[in-house]
This record gives sequence, C-alpha cells and structure tokens, in this order.
Amino acid sequence: MCLSPALDAAPLSLADEIVSAPSVESTTVADMALYGSKLEVVDRQQIERAGPSADITRVLQMYVPGLFVVPKNGPFDYGTYSLLGGRNDDTLILLDGVRLNNRLYGGIYLDTLPTTAVERIEVLKGGQGLLFGTQAVSGVINIVTRSAHSRQTAGEVNLGLDTFKGRSGDTRVEKVVQNGLGDLGLMAYVSHNRSDGYQPFRDRDMTDTVSDKRRSYNVNVFGGKAVQALGDASRLELFYQYADADLDFARPTSNRHTTNDRVQQIATATFQQSLGEDFSWFAKTHINDWDTRYTRVYNLEGGGTRTLNHNDYWGFTDWGAQLEGKARLAGGHELVFGNDNQWYKGQDDVLIIDNDKAESHALYAQLRPRIDALPDWHPSLGVRREEMSGGEGATVWMLTSLYDLSERLKLRGQFGTAFKLPTAEQLFVNEPGDEMGNRDLKPERSRNAELGLDYTGSLFDQPWSGSMTLFRREITDLITLAGDQWVNGNGEIEVRGVEANGQWQFGRNWQVSADATRNLVDSRDGVTVNNVPHFFARVRLGYQDDLWGVGVASRYVGSMMSAQGDDYGHYAVLDGDAFRYLDGAHQHRLSLLLENLLDRDYATGRTSNGLRQVDYLGRPRTAELRYTFTF
Repeated sequence: MCLSPALDAAPLSLADEIVSAPSVESTTVADMALYGSKLEVVDRQQIERAGPSADITRVLQMYVPGLFVVPKNGPFDYGTYSLLGGRNDDTLILLDGVRLNNRLYGGIYLDTLPTTAVERIEVLKGGQGLLFGTQAVSGVINIVTRSAHSRQTAGEVNLGLDTFKGRSGDTRVEKVVQNGLGDLGLMAYVSHNRSDGYQPFRDRDMTDTVSDKRRSYNVNVFGGKAVQALGDASRLELFYQYADADLDFARPTSNRHTTNDRVQQIATATFQQSLGEDFSWFAKTHINDWDTRYTRVYNLEGGGTRTLNHNDYWGFTDWGAQLEGKARLAGGHELVFGNDNQWYKGQDDVLIIDNDKAESHALYAQLRPRIDALPDWHPSLGVRREEMSGGEGATVWMLTSLYDLSERLKLRGQFGTAFKLPTAEQLFVNEPGDEMGNRDLKPERSRNAELGLDYTGSLFDQPWSGSMTLFRREITDLITLAGDQWVNGNGEIEVRGVEANGQWQFGRNWQVSADATRNLVDSRDGVTVNNVPHFFARVRLGYQDDLWGVGVASRYVGSMMSAQGDDYGHYAVLDGDAFRYLDGAHQHRLSLLLENLLDRDYATGRTSNGLRQVDYLGRPRTAELRYTFTF
C-alpha cells in the first residue's frame, strides 16, 4: 500500500531529454491537488509489484486509500468499484485525460486494459463534475500512459507464470530521435495474458447442469505512442491501442459456454501549446471503439444443449473533442475555461435499446484567484453547464480551498455539486417484463463536501506522512430500477464517511503504510445504494534495498449489502510479494507474488443459481512468478 508521499514525488514532465515543449500529459487532474482536492498517485514501481497477470483493477485494489475495488472473477474481468462511498458508475475513468466511460451503458470498462503501457495512475477524490462532467460524482481515475525517455533504444521484456496455468508476456521498446521539427519520442508495446482461470463458485452452489466451471481469459494487446515537439512551445501526441480478448464468463447454473469475444481500439490525439508565460491551451480528440461477439450456450436437464446467443453483437463507438485554455490574469489570478463535446452510438443484439445514439456538450470555467493578503490560501471557484440529447441538462458549481497552516500541515476542502446524466439504456431500453427505459428521467444531482488534513513530517526522527478526509454526499433524483422500470427515486440519499491513511519510513529500507475507510449510506422511501462496503482497511509492511525487496499486505472488508438485501463481505485477505535483481546493473529481475496466502474463501459479489442467491468467489491462493529483462 505504498503511496507517493507527495505530488512532487510524481513528476509530470515527459522526460529530461525532451525539454523543448510543454508536457502533453494532461495536468488538469494534478492541478486540482494544488487547490484543495485530494490526489493519490500510483507510480510505475508499484504497478510492477502488482503481479505478472495484473490488470488496472488489481493495481487499484492494492494501492489507493478510500477506493474499494474487487474483480468479480479474477484478472481481466468486470469489477466492483467504490470511491469514497460511491457506486460503480460514480467514478469517471480517463486515459491521458480522455473520458473512457461509455454513455450508452454507464459502468467502468477496464477489463482489457493491460498495465504494460501505464506510467502512473492518478486518483482525484471527491465530486469533480466541474472540469470532468457526468459521472465524476465521487472522483476521477486518470490512467497516464508511458512515453519515451531515452535517446538510446531501450525497453524491457517480461515473462510470467501462475499456478492456474496462467502465462503472461509483454515487451516494450522506446527511443527519442531528433528530426527537423524537434524531438520525437516513440514507444511501442505488445502484451499477452492467458489463463485457464479458477472456479468462482463453490461446488454446492453449482447445479448439475454446469460443465464449464472455470473462468478463463486470453487477452492480446499492442499499441504505440508518438510525441513530437514542434519548436519550443508546442507538442503533438498520438496514441493508439488495439486489444483482442476472449473472455470466459462462469455461471452457477446450466453453463456450457459463455464468452465475450472482443476487439477494442482506442486512439487519442492531443496538441498543446504555450503562448508565453500567461496563456497555454490544448485540444484533445479521441475515439473508443468496442466490438463484442456474445455467445451463451446452456446445458439442458436430461442432456442436450440450448443456444441462447450465438456471436450476437454488442458494442459502441465514442468520439470526443475537448478544447481548454489557461490564462494568467493581472494580479496573478488564473482562469481555466473550456468546451467538452462527446458523441456516442451503439448496437446491442442482446439488450434492445430504441435509441442507440447520444451526445453531450459542455462549457465550463474556473477562476483561481491569488489573494496577496492571504498568501497561504489557494482557492478556486467555477461553474459548468452540460446539455445532452434526449434528456435534461445540468448546471454544477464547485468551490475548493487549500490552506497552508504550516510548512508541514495543510487544510483542504471542497464543496459543490455534481451530476450523472441518464444513460441511453436507462432512457430507451425496451425489454418488456425485464427492463424498460424512461424518456422523462432527470439527471441525478448531488451536493458534495470534502474536508481534509494532510501532514508531512517525522515520527521518531523518521519520515512520516498522514492524511484524513471527511466526506458527505446528498443525492437527489437517484436513478434506479423500480421493478422493470427505470425511475428517479423519491427522497434524498445521504452518503457520508471518513477515510484516513498514513505512511512511515523507518530506517533506510523499511516502510509501513495503512489506510481505512468508513462509509455510512442512508436509504429513503425504498431507494438505496448497494454493494458499498461499510468499512474496509489495508496495511502493508515492506523492505527494499538496492538488489531485493519483500512485502506483505493485508486487506479487510466489512459488511456489504447486495440489491437483494443479502449481507456479504466480512473477510480478510493476506498477500505477499518479493523481487530480486540478479545483477548489479538491474537488467535481470525475478518477481514473485503470492495472492491470498491463507487461501481464504470470500465473496466478491452475489448472483442467483436459479434456486437461491450464491457468492462469486475471489481468487484463491495463487503464486505468480515473473522474469524481467531491461535493456
């Protein structure tokens, strides 16, 4: 659970070699930490220690205070996410500042994003609807991709195995070259992850008609990034990733074969320019294309099979274009303003949606005043207006504040509103007797408040840092299913809680870190929020020197309530990891991850086997070994 102790510890520049232009990586997320929002950064070293088969979900599960993450059936699967008491789709996912959440279905789709190309992950906590729009109700997760750092050809090769016949391998290569325009950074990567998977249901919970009892996966990805400096003040970045995944889905009853065969392509382009010291701007465009062929074959009682779906298509294509400027005004004040546009279309042969297109357009502005009489106070205030097709728009505002009580102690807070627009599914789904849309749905609206203290100092003459955040969220017009009908719930849902974390470096090589989150969720008039843990905590102890390191981590999850009213959770899981460099030049390394050391049987969620509610099981005891060659 080692976290970057401060924002300054996570450099935001591209590389020392490329100095002729501003960084193309979006600084919008990191900038908010300077004005009162809480930011956590997961760095590259932590990502590498998450294990050979780690995907983004596993990395987030290990390292981010206040964020509860659990994959449903192991790596490369859908997961449950809850940031500061939020629901799955209350968190916005960005890739280099570009929105990934799909507006047709909502939810978080990270199950085919490998960690090979990820430099760091920035998690911005609390309501962030002002700059980031719909779904940034409880926070934002920004995945920052890697860039070329070396003028010599450099890279790495990783090979991994695990005890469920899992095989993983990836290669990355990079180089910075110079052309007539300036420095050009080139990076390319390829990765492969395959496993037979584990059995995610207890024997007693599976019916006799189940023949496919394991959940396997086969994920292949390649991608690349080019960063071209254009003179001393401009930069163009191009990114592309292609993922081909065969994902198996286990079921506790009648299951013979259920798969999503998927191809996903993500492409982004960013241009950034500084016009002197007082004005800079960037333009971003992206496309996220997702194509899935869904197959579901059931075994019948007494023999034979029934094909419910055979290569049925579901997928979507998202486009986006954003323009943002930052101006330094007279007196040292700063103004951020922008325009954000999103277009969506989809097709679903499994779930009938009458209108499979949507679009939204937003204008926003934020003022960051400088008050000479209060040099230790760093406030901001702003407003955003967003309109959507087929539904009602929303206006939100936000006030943030960071106050330096001393060199070591900072008081931060933010207060404002956020919103979540209804998805096309919620507006237009047409499955009588199962799920029906509601074209009159209003956006969900919430009032959000966060107040926190951050301390960086020493304990027994050793470096120590700690943080505590109180949060409160009041949600009105909550979008929920009433029987088979999507409706805005009556009354107001209140979510409140506290999150605390600390990190202590003792001696030259030892470090201990811990975090805990308490969520309190109210329900009103039959409307409630489900699958949010009432309490969860993590602690990690680690040792590291120049050649080797070892760590042990425990995570505890308290009570969780499913939509059916089942109380589950109540488990603790112990993990261990180690690495050893085989040479002084740090070119050869062996890494070991031992997940669920005590082989604890625990539930990641609930489903039905046709007779009763049963548990999805978390990954059992698993050993993963990886060899890394760096060149």
